[in-house]
Amino acid sequence: MKKTIICHSFPSWDAPYVKSTMELMKRLSAGHRVIIIDYHYTWKDLFTCKYAPSKVLLGFESRWRKLNTKYGEVEVYNSPPVIPVNWINNEKLFKLVAGINGWLLRNTFKRLQKRLIPSETVLVNAFNPVYGLLTDNVWQVSQKLYYCYDEISGTQWSGKWGAAYEKQYLGKVDRVITTSTRLYAVKKRLNPDCHLVKNGVDLDIFQNPMLVKSKKWTIGYIGAIDDRIDVTLITEIARAMPEYRFKFIGPVISHNAVAEWSNLSNIECTGSVDQALLPAMINNMDACIIPFLRNELTEAIYPLKINEYLAMGKPVVSTHFSDLSDFKTLISTADTAITFVQCLERELKGNTRLRIQKRIRFAQSNSWESRAEEFVCYL
Repeated sequence: MKKTIICHSFPSWDAPYVKSTMELMKRLSAGHRVIIIDYHYTWKDLFTCKYAPSKVLLGFESRWRKLNTKYGEVEVYNSPPVIPVNWINNEKLFKLVAGINGWLLRNTFKRLQKRLIPSETVLVNAFNPVYGLLTDNVWQVSQKLYYCYDEISGTQWSGKWGAAYEKQYLGKVDRVITTSTRLYAVKKRLNPDCHLVKNGVDLDIFQNPMLVKSKKWTIGYIGAIDDRIDVTLITEIARAMPEYRFKFIGPVISHNAVAEWSNLSNIECTGSVDQALLPAMINNMDACIIPFLRNELTEAIYPLKINEYLAMGKPVVSTHFSDLSDFKTLISTADTAITFVQCLERELKGNTRLRIQKRIRFAQSNSWESRAEEFVCYL
């Protein structure tokens, strides 16, 4: 039966990076009505976030946007700007300001609720437990789901107060869907109706790889350069492999990393690029890496980029930051610079056509279409 899916989203629709929430919702729009309540931009975002739809947020353009994707129509709704709260260190003050925002959002959502048929509507809260909890009593729907793709207590933006709100919110929702085995184990303790739907890959973009070994003398990383990166590890690897260029493609969030690498001529940080350009850039890499630190945040990650690398047929070397057992026959893992270099050399040397095809076939079984089919079973 066709449902109305309300996605109360933390990820923003307009930011130009891959978001599992949006990948799933776009594909679910093929068979259902999908309404995305977009990221709640703050008044600060109006001046500092270049992706914020300012005219929409200020009411100069409609807050409702009907957008056609290749899968179906998605309706995106932007609430008015809210007061920034993540900077607040005092718990009482946080509750006060977040409560004011919650009151404003409840009034907005009440108008939306009038457009819905409760028995045909499902609410999916995508990693937004603070405002999920503060607006919970508004929604009259057939069921409420919480979609959890990160460990909230490890995030910079919500590490202080998010976990407490998440714990309360998980007691109110009907079901929880997680993206990694670590998240599944942790969140199942808070809500026994917990399930696992791992991240996928967009095969429409990451396809048509070169089926021959390249020798571009390039080792690459796709993604944000942030606090997850083991900066010292990369420094040591780059020094040990001076004949290779280490290319980091993605937004630079950790400027400490760039500062440490500034004296190394074989490390290049390009900044963000359009997603459509990534396949060609990955094709020009001899191997790809995931050099994450292991901590509370990263050990809960099922990395999006790993299937993108594999879909392009590339050798992959990663640190042991998380449960990567799904990929144990396809990638190499190491935690010291010496073993990381050894793994890279072994992967590069053994990068046969058969290995390339094996990686591609594996990634093809992990498409977002197949993940959406898993997800819809829990609606």
